[in-house]
Amino acid sequence: MPQVPINRRTVLVGTAASAIVYGGGQARRGWSGEPVHAAAAGRSRGGRRRLAQRGVDYDTEREVWKPAYVRREMRAIRRDLRCNAVILLGSDLGRLMLAAAAAADEGMIVWIEARQFDRNARATLAFLAKVARAAEELRRRHPRIGISVGCELTIFMDGLVPGGDWRERGANLGTPAARGYNERLNAFLDRALRTVRPLFGGKLIYTSGMWEAVDWRGFDAVGVDMYRDASNKATYVRDVRALHRFGKPVIITEFGCCAYKGADERGGDGFDIIDWNKVPPVVPPGYVRDERTQSRYISELLDVFEAEGVHGAFVYNFIEADSPHTADRDHDLDMAGFSLVKVAPADSGLAYAKTGHWEPKDAFRTLAGRYAR
Repeated sequence: MPQVPINRRTVLVGTAASAIVYGGGQARRGWSGEPVHAAAAGRSRGGRRRLAQRGVDYDTEREVWKPAYVRREMRAIRRDLRCNAVILLGSDLGRLMLAAAAAADEGMIVWIEARQFDRNARATLAFLAKVARAAEELRRRHPRIGISVGCELTIFMDGLVPGGDWRERGANLGTPAARGYNERLNAFLDRALRTVRPLFGGKLIYTSGMWEAVDWRGFDAVGVDMYRDASNKATYVRDVRALHRFGKPVIITEFGCCAYKGADERGGDGFDIIDWNKVPPVVPPGYVRDERTQSRYISELLDVFEAEGVHGAFVYNFIEADSPHTADRDHDLDMAGFSLVKVAPADSGLAYAKTGHWEPKDAFRTLAGRYAR
């Protein structure tokens, strides 16, 4: 029976905890020594406040992994998509460092988001130490390298919330069984900082879920995955604005939308329309592909981030090679993907595994236009 690919984003409705206000203090310095408060980002030609870090997420968890493809995609991210930054997600050290070197060679700011799905604290810290050592070696040649010490760990790491895997922990997060998870999360993050800081001299962030109340005092920036959907649409601007209360630069580590009508109302949960119990997986009736929905969503959220003085924002996701586009609506997995580019099916002469070929979606062109301002 097919399983939902692990790289899919999940949003847990109704699990947001009451905010715990930590942080404060003086502004840290940016990559080139400039202050990293909102005012440092400058102004675009349209008079809006320009994001200092204009980026995209690049997930290294995929079936097809070829160094030549990765290097070509990093060139496209920098030169065609007009990004000056990238977040690399993954649990394979070799893949992360290959992609990091390729991105750094293109002159981009690079965040390495180290993760170990469903592993305990000890295994996670051991992996973080390996990433820190490798990243420090790369940072000696490319100083604009940073590390995210984890992603939504209350779901993806074993031990903070009861559950045998990330799905069970997600289901338990809003229940009494999970009580005290923020205290356990912050205790682990303190251990993570003490593990990484002696090994790595670059910037450190954490990629948090909106339900997590993080003690940001030890980090160089506030990092939050912030998808807008029907449940938070009315408060989204206020929620973004509130992130400045920690007195640090704000980085939206993930935001994005799928490419069908109504996906903007589902936000980070948009992938969940596919029936993965069918072979092959099926898109149920009633969903209509619409790349403009994805483009409009991304542009609207960029408007919010620019208006609210966000330091950086990263669209999830550049490519999802395991979810091809096809003219057969019932099997158009790309419709329920967040990627900015689309790939052809495996039986096509342009199949990604054979050629590395992809085509930009409407959102790609929209984002490139926004980042080029």
